[in-house]
Amino acid sequence: MSLNCDIVKDLVALYHDGVASEASEAEIKAHLKECESCREYYKQYALTTPASLNLNLSGPGNYGELAKHMRIRRLWMLVSALAYVSASICALIMLLMRMKRK
Repeated sequence: MSLNCDIVKDLVALYHDGVASEASEAEIKAHLKECESCREYYKQYALTTPASLNLNLSGPGNYGELAKHMRIRRLWMLVSALAYVSASICALIMLLMRMKRK
């Protein structure tokens, strides 16, 4: 089975990250050996991935680290929102108490 170039270009990310199935990986390897255009596309893709830019976000196993950072960021956003709401409620209560005194 020979893949056409459009399909190979769609699968390059999976192949590069090592998450493509064995069958897909074999077909992509065979196609890259034969097709200069796709081989060049793959080289350009590899140069522009987060791993090549030293962002440490790509590759199997590092997605868990990214997910951990995202969970921590969401937690801080939740804490910030709760602090804002609490401060607003306190300010409202103080305002109501002040109005009640007058």
